[in-house]
Amino acid sequence: MKTYLLSAAGVIFLSVIISLLIPEGKLNKTVTFVMRLICIAVLIQPITTIFKISDSQSTTLKTDYGYVASVYSEHQSGQLENLLITEFNAESDCRVSVEYQDGEFKVTETCVKLENEKLIEEIYAYLQELGYINITVYAEST
Repeated sequence: MKTYLLSAAGVIFLSVIISLLIPEGKLNKTVTFVMRLICIAVLIQPITTIFKISDSQSTTLKTDYGYVASVYSEHQSGQLENLLITEFNAESDCRVSVEYQDGEFKVTETCVKLENEKLIEEIYAYLQELGYINITVYAEST
């Protein structure tokens, strides 16, 4: 606050000195106008800082949602492979795509590649019951 008051007083004092030194005429009017604008800018400076977001707030909120979604996707894919081994005794290669949308992480696609062609329909129905969307289940071609 002390710095603000000193700078405001200094700008006003400088404005008065300059307006006294400049001779009458067109130049005097222009310089006086510019100095008044500078004084107004200095005087309203505290009001502008109310609406300004500080750097400390904006830097703490930076998150790489793409990276988090990829890690989450890899984890979900591994968990789904383990679940299919437990439930169906089926070896599979699973890919669960996760994206950050509307403030939350959502599964956008589920793809399961099986070695056994006979379990495709059962696993598809099972994944639908679990709430997966955009499901693709197919057998590995040999």
